[in-house]
Amino acid sequence: MKKLVCHAVLAFSFCAAQAAPVTLDLTSGSHANLNGSAVFDTYTEDGFRLRMVRAGDHYDLNYIGDLTFHNGPSNGDDASLVLDFFGASFNLANINIAGYAGGANSITLTGSNGVTQVLSGLGTLSVAGMGNVTSVIFDIDQDGGAQAVGLSELNVDTTPTQQVPVPGTLGLLGLGLPALVLARRRRA
Repeated sequence: MKKLVCHAVLAFSFCAAQAAPVTLDLTSGSHANLNGSAVFDTYTEDGFRLRMVRAGDHYDLNYIGDLTFHNGPSNGDDASLVLDFFGASFNLANINIAGYAGGANSITLTGSNGVTQVLSGLGTLSVAGMGNVTSVIFDIDQDGGAQAVGLSELNVDTTPTQQVPVPGTLGLLGLGLPALVLARRRRA
């Protein structure tokens, strides 16, 4: 019985800190115009930041989704939006695409880990290979003219991909190991 209890304490002490998955609804965050060339340039929600890459590119509210990003009138090609967690790692699980406009029919995602995935279609789409990234670039290859992609929500997870012991459980391990040593000495 003592061995079973000791094994349970040791197993518990190596449990990882887990964060719950987060759904970014793209409506309850805050907006900021950092470069002065667009009405809304940066959107922040639950510690995540979506920001336009180029001056003049921007996003609109409630156009074909909660956020619709596209190139500015002075930028004839491509538009990029970056999702980051202010330098911390995260996993991008899926994206809900509300619609396309102006001839756009796909969006290319590129993670900071070098993985690229092209998404097309509407609704909630699974994202592959965007685990343990510090940023993801959303890109529309426009080939001239105004094209847009509307986003309704993003599902992200800040759960670390490596198991990291919780400090409190390390304390339990620190108390449990000396107790095991004392128990063995008493037997001998």
